[in-house]
Amino acid sequence: MSTDTTFITNEEKNKLVDRFNDLIKDTEYFDCLVGYFYTSGFYKLYKSLENTEKIRILIGISTDKQTYNLIQKSKITLSHSETKKKKIFK
Repeated sequence: MSTDTTFITNEEKNKLVDRFNDLIKDTEYFDCLVGYFYTSGFYKLYKSLENTEKIRILIGISTDKQTYNLIQKSKITLSHSETKKKKIFK
């Protein structure tokens, strides 16, 4: 097994997901451009991003229906949250 952290072999203890989790665990901002995005993959990373201040993911070619529905739901939730803030500060 290789100990070179720049070369990922997907052998035990040298998996891409483990390397990603290690790299992003202390990040303040997470910006990502992906061609394909699925919640199943994000689920494997989200714990490492729990303390991240801002997460932005630009999705390119494809996603699945579950991800699309969650994005739409989050937009509605954010919209309601913004409306409540405006009422509080008036």
